[in-house]
Amino acid sequence: MKSTYKNILFLSSIVAASSVLIYIPTLKSGFIWDDVQLTTSPFRMGQNVYSFFYGGGVYYRPLLHLSMAIDHSLWNLSPSGYHLTNIILQTLNSLLVFLTGFYFLKNKNLGIDTEDAGGIYFRNPLVLSFAAAMIFAFHPIHTESVAWISGRTDMLSTLFFLLAFLSWLIYEREGKSAALVLSSIFFLFSLFSKENAIAFIGVVFVYGLFTGMPKKKIAYSLAALFFVSVLYFILRHGGGGGITASSGPGEAFFNPGITIKGFLNALSMGTGYYIEKLLLPFNLNLVPSIPGNPIYLLFFLLPFMLGGILWFKGRRLEAFLIAWIIITLSPSFLILFVQKTAAPLGERYLYLPSVGFAILLPLMIARMKIRVLPLILLLGIVAVFAVSTNDRLKDWKNNLTLWADTVQKSPDSANAHINYGQALLEKGEINRAKDEFLPLLKGKKLSFQQKSTLLVLLGKSELNMGNYDKSREYLLLSLESDPKNVLAYNILGVLYITLSGSADITAEKSREYLEQAIEYFQKAMELAPKLTLPRFNLGLCYLKLDDLEKAKKYFYSVIESDPKGELSAQALQFLFVTELLKSKKTQGSSN
Repeated sequence: MKSTYKNILFLSSIVAASSVLIYIPTLKSGFIWDDVQLTTSPFRMGQNVYSFFYGGGVYYRPLLHLSMAIDHSLWNLSPSGYHLTNIILQTLNSLLVFLTGFYFLKNKNLGIDTEDAGGIYFRNPLVLSFAAAMIFAFHPIHTESVAWISGRTDMLSTLFFLLAFLSWLIYEREGKSAALVLSSIFFLFSLFSKENAIAFIGVVFVYGLFTGMPKKKIAYSLAALFFVSVLYFILRHGGGGGITASSGPGEAFFNPGITIKGFLNALSMGTGYYIEKLLLPFNLNLVPSIPGNPIYLLFFLLPFMLGGILWFKGRRLEAFLIAWIIITLSPSFLILFVQKTAAPLGERYLYLPSVGFAILLPLMIARMKIRVLPLILLLGIVAVFAVSTNDRLKDWKNNLTLWADTVQKSPDSANAHINYGQALLEKGEINRAKDEFLPLLKGKKLSFQQKSTLLVLLGKSELNMGNYDKSREYLLLSLESDPKNVLAYNILGVLYITLSGSADITAEKSREYLEQAIEYFQKAMELAPKLTLPRFNLGLCYLKLDDLEKAKKYFYSVIESDPKGELSAQALQFLFVTELLKSKKTQGSSN
């Protein structure tokens, strides 16, 4: 027994070290895509920590926001700290896969015999579980979830999902009510991290059927999980948000124009794509489209046919692991039918399903008759996965590298071109950015949000080049497309601040421009009351207008919203200037 514990500890240390080492390059990566928005969002949700857990609309993920708030308190806006947290989560999940696999392979109720059968050491449960954990740690499909700070939601959800499942397995084996309660709590935490965790109910039900679990235990388990689900939806709807709400046209979440044929095609081809990427995780893409090649129908049918064969052969563990993949992937199928979604498919949706794949693959390989081949094959797979993951992480270094890769792989994606152009704009390559933007206006079908965003970026490009009239034209067109575009109002305000400082205008005209800027910033604040940038800009406007009390008020509000933020540091400097000017004005009036 002591020897077994030592082996578990030794192999666990290898899994943990491997998981950390493969993702160390991400510590040098910055914030990517919408990371900055997410990392600062907790501070726009209110000062009360409980506000995270009561209402939240479509993306109700309070534990994700809470984790970002904790990271912000530790690292402020240093991206390396956030990436470190992601690495830790990936490492913990790899270790949980090791434990889950070990339990499965020791469970006689699943109709397996891996106890060093026939003297083949590779079929030892500990070795197989170690192999599963290494596959999970190195699988390239995880790069999106780990390298992208915003992808943390899948890792958090999977962490609590596996803890819930392991706790429930204790209840299944020993019948302890405390274990069922603990499982229910972890299930709720998993839901608090991402709504896809609802698949846990299906996993528990299928596992109970496959193992011949007493119906009474299954009923108790489902009752507890349904109770947790009801509690979750009550909390989720607390702020008036709903799972089918959206900011899209007519508040429609699901695409109303989808046909039965379109539904079946998207479902089969989308599922086929996911199965292919589990088996062959190469040529990964941030915004893949639904494939059209008929070969994906074969990938779609593969798990169902293989699962059926394995079930009839009495190989219930393998059949259950295939069921795990399908069940945990199922909630993500809804994204295929969402109206105006940025990408109908996403590699991050495979994070939780890959747990089943990681345990299934070494078990299938271990069934081979030849003794040496399984070990060689598995080592080869782990090595290829490690090399592929390391290579993919180079694309996730920053926005420019990521979107350059995405544009190359998805040349027809408007979102890819918009984001690549924005990354070029941030690097000061304005003409190259415009080369990405302008063709989209001419030949692409854009949603009104995409068109508005595109026009805002063009307006920003022209502003940076000093073409103020052209900038204003683009920004006003952006608001015609989407009157709720906060960024358009803010940049229009910046445009008028810039115009107010022109050397060839009168003081009266300068004041007029500043008053116009104030109107735009106030409109931005009406649409996003907790956004700090318009408030900071309002402080600048009032400072220029010599209205020092109002300037002071807005600079203070920026600092109170996020005391450690970069914008707050600038606000503090301007607040000092404001106080200095106020002091001089007071002294002048007294003299």
